[in-house]
Amino acid sequence: MEKAHEVLRDVFGFESFRLSQEAVIRRLLEENDNALVLYPTGGGKSLTFQIPALCLPGLTLVISPLIALMKDQVDGLVSRGIHAANLDSTLTADRSAWVKQEVLSGSMKILYVAPERLNNEGFMAMMSRVKISLLAVDESHCISQWGASFRPEYLKIARFAEEMDVERVLCLTATATKSVADDICRQFLIHPVEGVFRTPVYRPNLAFEVAVAANMDEKLKCLIPFLKARTGPAIVYVTLQSHAQEVANHLAPHDIDAMVYHAGLPTEQREAIQNAFMQSEKGIVCATIAFGMGIDKANIRQVVHLFMPKTIENYSQEVGRAGRDGLPSTCLLFLSAPDIPILEGFARGDTCNKRDLELWLQEVALRPPASDGTIDFNLYQQSKTHDIRSNVLNLCYASLELDYKYIRAVTPFYSTYEISSRSGDGWAKVLASTTPAAKVIKANWFQKGTGYQIDVERAGMGSNVDRAALAKQISEWEFDGYIWSKASQVRARFAVLSPLPKTSEDIKVVSELIHKEMVKREEEAIEKLRGVIRFATTDDCLAQNLASYFDDTDAVPDGMCGMCTFCKTGAGVEFDPSAQAIADPVLVRQILNACPERDDPRLLARMAFGITSPRLTVNKWSTAHPLFGSMVHVDFNMLVAAFDVECKKAGYTRAIEAPTASQTTSNKRSFSRTGSSSYGSNTYKANRGQGGSGSSSRGRGYKRGRWS
Repeated sequence: MEKAHEVLRDVFGFESFRLSQEAVIRRLLEENDNALVLYPTGGGKSLTFQIPALCLPGLTLVISPLIALMKDQVDGLVSRGIHAANLDSTLTADRSAWVKQEVLSGSMKILYVAPERLNNEGFMAMMSRVKISLLAVDESHCISQWGASFRPEYLKIARFAEEMDVERVLCLTATATKSVADDICRQFLIHPVEGVFRTPVYRPNLAFEVAVAANMDEKLKCLIPFLKARTGPAIVYVTLQSHAQEVANHLAPHDIDAMVYHAGLPTEQREAIQNAFMQSEKGIVCATIAFGMGIDKANIRQVVHLFMPKTIENYSQEVGRAGRDGLPSTCLLFLSAPDIPILEGFARGDTCNKRDLELWLQEVALRPPASDGTIDFNLYQQSKTHDIRSNVLNLCYASLELDYKYIRAVTPFYSTYEISSRSGDGWAKVLASTTPAAKVIKANWFQKGTGYQIDVERAGMGSNVDRAALAKQISEWEFDGYIWSKASQVRARFAVLSPLPKTSEDIKVVSELIHKEMVKREEEAIEKLRGVIRFATTDDCLAQNLASYFDDTDAVPDGMCGMCTFCKTGAGVEFDPSAQAIADPVLVRQILNACPERDDPRLLARMAFGITSPRLTVNKWSTAHPLFGSMVHVDFNMLVAAFDVECKKAGYTRAIEAPTASQTTSNKRSFSRTGSSSYGSNTYKANRGQGGSGSSSRGRGYKRGRWS
């Protein structure tokens, strides 16, 4: 630990550790054991892996889902003289090649990548050549199916750690209930007691306030004086991208100049806005939740949720950006009944048509395995063909793996490579190479620009050299500094563990079960939304409610913060979440005229509500269409019901049917309507306390850098 204290002082400029940082680092460096860090946003998670990285030999690999956050952290490390880099799709060929060479030479100390990078054959080949002393997994709650942010690609991280013989693993998250934390421990072999380091969620300088508003005018009437009274920067969170500009426009006449930030803006504009906010003394930004990750600004005085957050986890993370300097800051949450159909609709909009799901499963189940027992698919093409959103398609594959044990995701491959020379001498060595793989590559590549392109899948099928060997040869040329390569046309690959259903009846049974899980996820999302309402309206201290949700029941002294709406008024706010949600018959008819499809009521409902899908995008009924999102304030299930009437009349048929070769059943598509809007008309006046979380099985211990 002596070296750790030296690095803390000399490199990072701190005299002492905060919270349990020292205990975490000791577990990694002295006990050589895995750990889970549960610190609130801004709690100092990064130092718990950055300092060990500089104390350990070999590479520290950091997996983070946020490119912007990776870049910010890398810039900060490099400014301190630390050899760190990120490897992602935004890099130029020169920069990417330099990063890879530094990793292979052993010079790189910290490398940041997204979880999807574990899908890259070239990256996996590179990692097999280096020593990974520490694997840090940021946002590790994404691995848990119990959590609100489950991402199937996170499932591969634990396998990667085992297969690459990673010496120690550190998982980090700001938002994890007990069940999620237990799941992380089980997946990464972390001792559920000794290996978990938790800091209370409660921060005594944050005042939580709740206001009820009937409409946007009432919100603005409250928001304008609130913002004018600010003593520092403020973030105003909204739900839709259009809301951000609308709110900024409403504030402008009141001499409140607000910046606008959302994912639909060009990258350069987003970066400029973020930089302006970071440098401001009293700047305001109206933003979707795309803003905030990686925002390490200590003096944010106000965080406003102009629209209700979808989950308490989201709320906790977003309010955690306020008052990191420890000074008093206020977090204002608005409850408004008209907002609820919008939030409900986004929760329900992912569920796909039963018939589309059945056709997808038919394609998967009837695909003959390759000689190595794997099946592979272009998921981008599947998403378009079957009108299943990409995140939902990934969950469908995860279901086949986790729930039914039919398949296991293995490293995907790229079918197309572009190859260009890095140096005259290196290129001469490529041309002179006589390995079987090199011969096949050169026999099958064709000139493209100043380099060459090859379809390794097609070349492999036409020769006696396996596609994987061709990809490996290309990677080796790149590692040796002879070429630059760029891979494309990724195909997801799955090992078949047990026979998939083959008959139409069996395929239908499994697809219906998967569809039921989709509907269940809808209801879970709606329940999390209800949980936010309960949190905001319960007759209890809001700080205590928030801490209790994350199992910190004793964090708030005497259970009263003294600053929240409840503590100041002695009562929770009263809120009636019911809202009028009537589908405008004129708009319904206009959408039916614009979109001739009658096989899927949910497709039409998505168009009306404003949720994209591959099929809507291909047919230009998506974001550019004037009717897209024209009924965003209407309950999504009511829209489905309205369009179902017309689809039923038409016999659930497509306007233009284009059956695939594997399609063996009728072109008519069945539709099963889910339940109606779930709120009802009762005023919320929730009981004291929050429901407890379930727990999952606990993981085994991990000792001396080995997986047991």
